Amino acid sequence: MTTLDRYIANLFLKNLAFMLLALVSLYAVIEFIEKVDDFIENQAALVYYFLYPVYNLPLMISNTLPMAVLLAAFATIGGLSRTNQLTALRGGGISISRISRSMFLCGLLLCGLLLFCNLWLTPLGIQQTEYIKEVKIKNKTKDLASESKDIYFRNENRIVHIKRSFPQRGALFGVTIITFDDRFKPVERLQAESGHYQREGLWSFKEVKIWQFSAVDKTIRGYDEKADWLLDLGKDPSQVTQLWNNPEEMTQFELHEIIKTMQADGHDPRVYQLESHLRLSKACIPLIMVLLGMPFALQRGRRPSFALGIIVSLSVFVVYFVLYAVFAALGSSAMLSPVVAAWSANILITLTATWLFLRAQD
Repeated sequence: MTTLDRYIANLFLKNLAFMLLALVSLYAVIEFIEKVDDFIENQAALVYYFLYPVYNLPLMISNTLPMAVLLAAFATIGGLSRTNQLTALRGGGISISRISRSMFLCGLLLCGLLLFCNLWLTPLGIQQTEYIKEVKIKNKTKDLASESKDIYFRNENRIVHIKRSFPQRGALFGVTIITFDDRFKPVERLQAESGHYQREGLWSFKEVKIWQFSAVDKTIRGYDEKADWLLDLGKDPSQVTQLWNNPEEMTQFELHEIIKTMQADGHDPRVYQLESHLRLSKACIPLIMVLLGMPFALQRGRRPSFALGIIVSLSVFVVYFVLYAVFAALGSSAMLSPVVAAWSANILITLTATWLFLRAQD
């Protein structure tokens, strides 16, 4: 890397650090204002005021990094133009493409960072924040029916219903298990407040209520309550994860596993395939934002307005995420394939950015 590359990369990274810190801080303040009432109302322990934003940090970085990159690219080129350094470089025969080379390299590295966040860190962080919010703070182990996280699966002669699952912690909440006889008539109903994985498919359930039914007339012939109850479901937490219906909270490996399972069972895994491709496409946004930020700065002459840069950045993001949402909806409704739906917004924005970049070099 030449001296020029190091100089411009240093300017870009300094601007990026400032923009990212400002945007993440703003995001965190808004998130805190939204959640603080729940923390106070439920008398949350002080440690969760610290842990919640820490676990939420990958999501905040993932959501704010693209805009920070766009603003940093605008500020870097705008700063060079304002101090006449850009004019001197171009007068010396150095093209815009050569000047921006190190910024594109930084954008490529940021794509790798964002990809790692999207595939693993962000889903794991969402899982942890949901667990803190719903279990540790709100203590909603008895009121999880309002959460649309229901899981149903068949386990030999039993049907299992789970209202909320936290597979990474091996925890289930709101568990109902109905056992049938050979003629598929219910003979037992087990209802547990929570369950925790022990070993080899064995689960320990808490606050258990058990009803036994007569197979002849379906009347209740027995009732019992247990503080603890061990039961073999034949599934470990990762297998429960495969039945979990919130793709945003699943790591890339979990998405891959559920797609394979659903395809083998003859089910349509479109929602999970779309989520997988969207994560890959979103990871490319920093490089696109570098390409898009420079021509807007170059078109403002020697006095690029930073306020205008913010307005332009917000406008670009509104357009991008409208396209992103529209194509994602078309993908979910099977009007477009998951691959086309995930990458269409990126392709349109890239073509626009490339055209603007090439024009700015004339």
